[in-house]
Amino acid sequence: MDLLAEHPVLKMSRTSVMYQGNNLYMQAPPVLEEMTRSNLQIPLFELMGKIPKDIVHVSGTTNIDDKKSTASRKVRVSFRG
Repeated sequence: MDLLAEHPVLKMSRTSVMYQGNNLYMQAPPVLEEMTRSNLQIPLFELMGKIPKDIVHVSGTTNIDDKKSTASRKVRVSFRG
């Protein structure tokens, strides 16, 4: 989650992440945040079934040029090692 906020292009906050139709972490509504919060302690590699590279769907709030908007992105994830 921190990497999405710090990424120079994405700059996303209040982020939710889905993989293959499964909610890995949802910021809202509060009931979904509570249900998916424990996934924050699990490495993404494990949540993705130890698949070395794939695409996750990310949604959240962006702040570009002092303009806030909601955004949805496909993010390619690749694990090394």
